Amino acid sequence: MFALNRKTNKRYYEDPSLWECIGRVVKVDANHVELDSTVAYPEGGGQDADHGTLTLPDGIQIRFNHARKMYGNRARIPDFPDIQVDGIIEHVVHEDDVPQLALLTEGMAVVVCIDRLRRARLSLSHTASHLLYLGVANVRPDAIAATLGCHIRPDAARFDFGIAARFTSEEVLEIERFANAMVQRASPVRVYAHSQIPDARYWECEGNVIPCGGTHICSTEAIGPMQVTRKSLGKGKERLAATFNEAIFDLRSQNSLNR
Repeated sequence: MFALNRKTNKRYYEDPSLWECIGRVVKVDANHVELDSTVAYPEGGGQDADHGTLTLPDGIQIRFNHARKMYGNRARIPDFPDIQVDGIIEHVVHEDDVPQLALLTEGMAVVVCIDRLRRARLSLSHTASHLLYLGVANVRPDAIAATLGCHIRPDAARFDFGIAARFTSEEVLEIERFANAMVQRASPVRVYAHSQIPDARYWECEGNVIPCGGTHICSTEAIGPMQVTRKSLGKGKERLAATFNEAIFDLRSQNSLNR
């Protein structure tokens, strides 16, 4: 298996309140840049990637509208999902700014700055997705083992399940009630790293622990009333989606308790 002898310093794990940092150019390709450090969270675990800018020493800005993690290694942690750790992060540049990549040189220091509101929305959405998941585990535990995937967007979160018995309207309502009860309790959220592997991380709320490397808010309260809807994806496939139209996107709400 191909492996690199370098890895990107993931500053979003060191300090989740950090919106910008200095990164040095490691490699420039046709449409993306690799830096030695970044605050940009790459697409992964169902969560969409951060967007932002790279500011050069002369003030010129290069926009990136995607970030992706490449060349990771299998964590191989017992009782933990089979995830990729380490690896590098590539910042995929907006197509209109690709010509400006010629201005970058190896070792150049640039300022990486992310879209703060987008990150706040994604962090809230990811926390809301766990409340939805816990609601499903409480009402339809059989569906948890049949989880097909999830998608965390700035405005919504959803899970897909491979189950023969469809979610009834009563079950959907009960899942929504369960999630909203956690919101109403304004429960604190804690995110922390595995004792030996920093890239393997956990989300914890009200004693519930879920392996998760995404970004989150520090309390369920900001989510506001959640609306849960069901959609059939065909025989044996169900989707539950959560929206949160009254959410409070506080740019200071990143979890200061991350470790």
